[in-house]
Amino acid sequence: MVTAKDSRGAGGQGSRGESQNLPFSLSPFLPCLFLSFCLILGFTSAQDVYDVIVVGSEPEAISAAVAASESGAKVVLITEDRKLGGLFVMGQMNSLDLRTQPFNYQQGLFLRWWEMVGKGHSFDVQQAKGAFEELLVAAGVEVHLGSSNITPIMEENKVVGVRADETLGQNTFYAKHIIDGTADMDFATDAGATSTFGFSGVGLNARMVDTLVFRIDGVDWTTLQRGVRSKGKDYAVVDTRVAWGHFGGYPAKYDAVEEGIRLRGLNLGQQNDGTVLVNALLIYGITPYDPDSIADGFARAEREAPRIIEYLKQELPGFENATYGGVADKLYIRETRHLEAECTLTVDDVLDNRVTEFAVAAGGYPLDVQTLTPYDDGYVYGTPEIYGVELCVNVPLGIDNLWVVGKSAGYDAIAASSARVVPFGMALAEAVGVAAAYGSQRDESPRVLISDEETLQDIRAALKERGAYLPEVEDRDPVGPFDHPYYRDYRLMLSRGLAVGGYNNEPRLDEEMKAISYVYLLSNVAQRFFNNGDIGKELVATYQNSGSPLSGALALMITQDAACRAGVCVDKTWEALIENGLAPESFPPTEPLTRGEMYALAARIAKLSPVLTQR
Repeated sequence: MVTAKDSRGAGGQGSRGESQNLPFSLSPFLPCLFLSFCLILGFTSAQDVYDVIVVGSEPEAISAAVAASESGAKVVLITEDRKLGGLFVMGQMNSLDLRTQPFNYQQGLFLRWWEMVGKGHSFDVQQAKGAFEELLVAAGVEVHLGSSNITPIMEENKVVGVRADETLGQNTFYAKHIIDGTADMDFATDAGATSTFGFSGVGLNARMVDTLVFRIDGVDWTTLQRGVRSKGKDYAVVDTRVAWGHFGGYPAKYDAVEEGIRLRGLNLGQQNDGTVLVNALLIYGITPYDPDSIADGFARAEREAPRIIEYLKQELPGFENATYGGVADKLYIRETRHLEAECTLTVDDVLDNRVTEFAVAAGGYPLDVQTLTPYDDGYVYGTPEIYGVELCVNVPLGIDNLWVVGKSAGYDAIAASSARVVPFGMALAEAVGVAAAYGSQRDESPRVLISDEETLQDIRAALKERGAYLPEVEDRDPVGPFDHPYYRDYRLMLSRGLAVGGYNNEPRLDEEMKAISYVYLLSNVAQRFFNNGDIGKELVATYQNSGSPLSGALALMITQDAACRAGVCVDKTWEALIENGLAPESFPPTEPLTRGEMYALAARIAKLSPVLTQR
């Protein structure tokens, strides 16, 4: 029998008074009049033993729980949330970021859920919630909603169970495999798993901006479609349920009243009742682990949302009668932790289109970094053809019996801008669920599983039987102008976020550059490769008036100066730079220097970093 129960009763945090509507939503007290029924529901048991425990209610958590249960494991899912579906339901993020050309990259369990909600680019939130519940019930997963103080039970560096406060007291749950499916790997962090924060792994103290989805009533979707199509795809793209684009730049011109609020191009997703959910409101200045800061950011955004609607209705077709309809239950905290895992999916893996024989899921979404500060518009670093990901990205360093699924898995900060999307996360979480069931049956830990090649092939075979798509292992070219003489230098800069290829993977390496661009590039190289902001400040102060083209003479002077500040002082000649590995052997360069030549010099300065030297 499948259980889906609310451990805290009505009116819990984030509920907004909405009933659960679960297949088995009974009062926690009435069933306990009958002992046998109490035991089935798990209310009176002080200690329950399972094969797999999943913590969290995100789509990835649900995918892992369902896959594990369908693979023969006894599974319980425990969450603080009073609704299932995480970002898609509590955050009401109803527009999907996924790759469907030349085929659907994410199949298997994600595809089953997607078909249940209409297989469009957006979905109805309540329908999505119902689909998640239906999958869990059909799989036989026991669900505990509204638990609190969910903490790991540890034996040295091994997670052996979960402790949680529920309506009738504290419950303990034990299992051979535990999966953290929380939005920000909170459970794994409590267990001792380590991580980097935001873009700190690439030498930048920043993270992607947060969002509050808001709802609009009264939008005439037919008029919106007609108006958008009349203006062309450069304005926006629209179908029967979703619209996205810059809308002529009008939304981005919005001047917010609240501090730290900004509007970007719109992602609009229509609900079954005709209301429209908007993903476009950006919130800066939130400290993601501070409840007061989150509450302040939520309040600022909630106050701003009605003003935004009044602004949009002045210009957008179909918005003439638009009114404010409310906001999501939770913020979309877009980026926090990146797990330090047994292996890491890197930006090089993504842009080299790397697939190994142990890949368990396929990705192909662009490297799309949302804005990091109020002063940038985000960055698209490139678009892969396809890449694979292995289970080792889900296994924390130094912690046993634990997996991590979702956007906080072991991706570097730039690779995460592709891998963070939920459809990819659900595909990978399905693989983790299958692996956890397999490991529990064989009494093997996650670390043992990922180190056994035969076991990994068994897991891959099980995934194929479930309908998952596993990419073929074959030689693939990297994206972009890989035969350009300075391509590898460009890629080194990109690995720290200092070069972009855009959606078309075109870095314009032969474009002539200004001297000041080189100065600013080297300033960023000093910060992101050496963790030294002083070098950059000194360079900018010295050459701040270098607005002229980057001539050979200027390039020589700036390069020699930067190298010396980085600890390698040589004569100010091209021969000396070349001899010491600070310039390509093909130099002196053309006049003025191109972007590729600029990257070539900057890359050689970057390689003076002790970290790269050790590699």
